[in-house]
Amino acid sequence: MQYIGILGLIFIGIGWIPQVIDIIKTKKNKLNLGFAILYTLGSLALTFYAIQLNDWIFTILNGFAFLMSAIGLNYTIKNKFFSRPPVKNKKKI
Repeated sequence: MQYIGILGLIFIGIGWIPQVIDIIKTKKNKLNLGFAILYTLGSLALTFYAIQLNDWIFTILNGFAFLMSAIGLNYTIKNKFFSRPPVKNKKKI
């Protein structure tokens, strides 16, 4: 039965990779800030819980989900609080 868990781990991991690549390329995360924070904290809590259960499949899955969501959260926070509006080029007359 562990094969089903491993297969799920692989599918979820593969699903996250293009999303995170898109976030890194565009430097934008379209997710709501509240959702991004809750998802990141939830993934971290589930990682610790899976460690306590000694379940390596869910430890890897939730650790990976935490890492990917933390990357997305990083870009969400940067865009929301630290981005500057684009500067328009002034034409010389």
